[in-house]
Amino acid sequence: MKLLSRILAATDFSAAAQLAVTRAGQLASQHGADLHLIHATPDWNLFSRWTSARQEHYDQVSLHAHAAMRDEVNRILSTFGVHARGEVQLGKASQVILRALASYQPSVLIMGARGEHSPRVSPAALGGTSLKLFLHCESPLLLVRDENASPYSTSIAAVHEASDVAKSVVLWGSSLVPGGDCHVVHAYEAPYVERMRLCGVDDAAVQASILAAEAAARASLDKVITSGAPEARVHFHLAHGHPLAVLVTEVARHGPQLVVVGRHESARGRPQRELLGSMALRMAYHTPVDVLVIP
Repeated sequence: MKLLSRILAATDFSAAAQLAVTRAGQLASQHGADLHLIHATPDWNLFSRWTSARQEHYDQVSLHAHAAMRDEVNRILSTFGVHARGEVQLGKASQVILRALASYQPSVLIMGARGEHSPRVSPAALGGTSLKLFLHCESPLLLVRDENASPYSTSIAAVHEASDVAKSVVLWGSSLVPGGDCHVVHAYEAPYVERMRLCGVDDAAVQASILAAEAAARASLDKVITSGAPEARVHFHLAHGHPLAVLVTEVARHGPQLVVVGRHESARGRPQRELLGSMALRMAYHTPVDVLVIP
């Protein structure tokens, strides 16, 4: 069974969303996947709640949504030769997308990291709808930022520990760069090293603690090595340091178009306030390239 067989792309027809739809079309063409486009347009109750509503304005918004969806379907067909199916549904964007996920069961959901309210001053930030989907989506979620829609050639798969999620991160990171390079990065930290130094612990003991942490990290990484797709060149890197700092450094070093992170198994069932501070969310928020989040 193909890893990428059904793609759901969400759009609000903003410039950021068009980048996401373009990437969805490129991936659908490259991997022979079915493509479904979804747009949420407000019902009358939503529209009248937040505006000095007039019926003719609401009708214009609704008509524009259907026309814009036809334009996107035609654009994807003319650009990539992909026959996408477009759908406009009434309701809040996050709720419409979650319903579409449940009914369509895609391999991946693709959307802009930000949408129609995107500020130019913070391109790496996440929009409100993308944040809600990060927290609640149970399918892989691709957040698109890159304006270049060429096929991915270099990726970084950031793994935290040996787990099913980590294996999926490596599989996705390597499968989406066929013929390219996937850099599997595992950042590790030696607990209390700085505190040991402050307390005057000798350098040999500190170094031994770091080496022990490195050995444990290497043993963990060895368990996910075989998860890479054979059609990609997979490289494995161990780095001592804070995971986010290491990831930013590796992005600058390797210049990937895609970073894959796991929303870690350890996060399942945790309160939303804890997920909001998770390392995966911080990586997705601050990484300046496309980010694929594996639930």
